[in-house]
Amino acid sequence: MKVLKNKIILILAFFLLAGCQTSSQKLPDLLTGIFKPGKSHENLSKDDPKQSFFGNFLDRFKPSKIEDETIRVSQANPAFKAFKQSNAFYNIMTAVKSHPSVQSAMSNVKSAKMNIRTVESGKNTQVNFQALSGVSRDNSSNTFGAVGSLNISRLLFDYGATDNTVLSQKKRYQLSKVQAEIAAETVALRGYEVWINLHRQKKVMEVYRGGMSLAEPILGQIKTISLSGLADKAMILKAQQDYSKLEVAYSRSSAELAAAKALFDEVFPNGRTDDLQALKTRQITQGKIATSTMLKKSPALRAQDFLIDSFEAEYKTLKAQKNANVSMSAGVTAPAKDTIKDGSANVGILVNYVFNDGGRLDSQILSLKEKIKEVKKQKQAIERELKSQLNVAIETYLGVQKTYDATLELVNLSEEVRDTSKDQLVSGRSKIQEVLNAEVTLAENKIQLVNAEAELKLASYRIRALTHGLTKEIGWKPF
Repeated sequence: MKVLKNKIILILAFFLLAGCQTSSQKLPDLLTGIFKPGKSHENLSKDDPKQSFFGNFLDRFKPSKIEDETIRVSQANPAFKAFKQSNAFYNIMTAVKSHPSVQSAMSNVKSAKMNIRTVESGKNTQVNFQALSGVSRDNSSNTFGAVGSLNISRLLFDYGATDNTVLSQKKRYQLSKVQAEIAAETVALRGYEVWINLHRQKKVMEVYRGGMSLAEPILGQIKTISLSGLADKAMILKAQQDYSKLEVAYSRSSAELAAAKALFDEVFPNGRTDDLQALKTRQITQGKIATSTMLKKSPALRAQDFLIDSFEAEYKTLKAQKNANVSMSAGVTAPAKDTIKDGSANVGILVNYVFNDGGRLDSQILSLKEKIKEVKKQKQAIERELKSQLNVAIETYLGVQKTYDATLELVNLSEEVRDTSKDQLVSGRSKIQEVLNAEVTLAENKIQLVNAEAELKLASYRIRALTHGLTKEIGWKPF
């Protein structure tokens, strides 16, 4: 395509110069006719076909306004399957692919890839064409002149400056792919978190609704007994207090459910949550194996490595620029009149060396050197932060697991107490207030169990995200 384009330019230049030689007397009239105001191309065509040809040709070089271009992006409209364990990978994958942050990162990857080609073009042969024409008037006579030139240049040697620039851009491209992976990992983990939290709030609401449906008739019986004079006022006040706890907690949970649904819709837009099912707790890795696996696979650390490599290649580029660069240059210049006789050509080797730039290059080298140190220190800080996050996640998992086991026993015990109170109420060995209190206590313990289970799952997914990642298992790749 580039060769064809260059040939077209040369052919146009040839016709221009050849046409200029055909009629030296008419050329001044030609140009004045072309640029004479109020004379259209149609009239030119009637007067002289050659004038029309050259007029149309020169019109191509007249300045023209570049039209505004609207670059549009589509709005993702993902379709999710039922939210259950068997569809988890599909739904997370769909959420990742359609999320704007991931799509933005993917566009950055494409841009970085194009930048490699831009930098590599500096190693290719460069071809430039110039044409100059004009009219001068002296002693009542018009003199026309035109000249065309073709220049070819190619870089031969620059101490690796261009090669290191290309290498730096390739590392930037790899960095952009890892940054896209980080964006996808963030969305994937967020997807699991909002899924677990929404299911948690739904379970909490079910517990509160069940507890209130059981406690409400008991409270009515207590009020009836109190009105009959068989119970004192303290008992009815205590019963109302216990029931009010359930009502307050129910109202708070309703607001938390709405908030959880809003967060869920941000990751899974238009996802149906009527039959939302629970996710399973993930198997985790602990100890030194978990730490070594995380440090090996962490995209955050790999991103820093690519950034360091890019800066180091750029550092070599700047150091290479302190030396001379050598290039080949050739050119042909031909006037419109007596083209062969007065034309000239040259070919040679160009050596370019900057003796003094006022310290600009040295300052850039020192600045980039400090930047490399900064990025390496950032990598150390990220590594330390990741270790801390992993330790916190593992300790949270182990602590919540103990809490879950203890709460499960407490729920079983609370159910036994509730059932015993109901049985003894029939025989008169327990009070109806004790039954109500047992129902309220059971509901509270069930809520603790639901929360402990959700926190256990959240911790397991966070550990999995740190040690192995969440996007590879769903099949996502940055190109």
